[in-house]
Amino acid sequence: MSFLQEQWQSHSRQPSPARRYSSQREFEADWVGRLRRRYGISQESLAVMASVSVTTVQNWENPGSHKNIAPHNQDRLRDIERELWIKSHVTLLEPCPPFIRALHDLLAGNRDASAQGLADYLVTQMDANDPERARLLHWAGLAHSIADPASAKAREYQRAALAALGRHLSPLSAAIENEILGSQFEDLLALPESPERREMGRNLASACQRLYQRDHQPAYLWNALEVACRAPLDTATQYALLGELAAALGDASVRRRVMSDPAYQAARAAYALAADAASVN
Repeated sequence: MSFLQEQWQSHSRQPSPARRYSSQREFEADWVGRLRRRYGISQESLAVMASVSVTTVQNWENPGSHKNIAPHNQDRLRDIERELWIKSHVTLLEPCPPFIRALHDLLAGNRDASAQGLADYLVTQMDANDPERARLLHWAGLAHSIADPASAKAREYQRAALAALGRHLSPLSAAIENEILGSQFEDLLALPESPERREMGRNLASACQRLYQRDHQPAYLWNALEVACRAPLDTATQYALLGELAAALGDASVRRRVMSDPAYQAARAAYALAADAASVN
């Protein structure tokens, strides 16, 4: 069975898919378009990566085309998706421990089961107070989620990685923490609106707040607010974060950024509530 046929059948088995398709060909066209949009690449760039013409990519994305994507091109699209996923989720920050490099090589080589086995073993062997534990837990989550984004074990490792953030401060800490936060934010955006998405948002926002309490860098609070807006978390949580930011930076500065930056659009309602409360009093 070809790669996109497997994807199509998996989609067809979902009881309440986010979108319904009239045919496998329509699904294929949308899958290629979503791949490009997710990673911000043009049709020209995808054509180069797949070693095909731009016209071919345009045909792939045309649901009216009667010709399915050839199996060998589907295999190449599968590999491209993996390459883009790895590139968007991880970087080999130096100094890079040998076990992290080994996990990267296994994932890049499409050896997910081996990567998962190694990650599970390393997690059980590493001391709970090891400064590298947050990074290892993050990579363990990646090893499981690359094959199955809905993996319960991946979510367990992701939560543990967030909980481990902020326990150590070293020259690499900020880079590792930003990699973990960035990767998990991407995963958050990929989830459909659901209790799982909101739970992940709460964990991610809490981690950002802990890092702010440690370093007093307002960027972490802005990150927490964006998570609260995109998860989305309740208005009370957004309001509390706005209060923390206003205490650190001043209300006028925070209000100006929130009202002008689309990332914080959901938080604008908190200002409306505050204005209503003020008018009542």
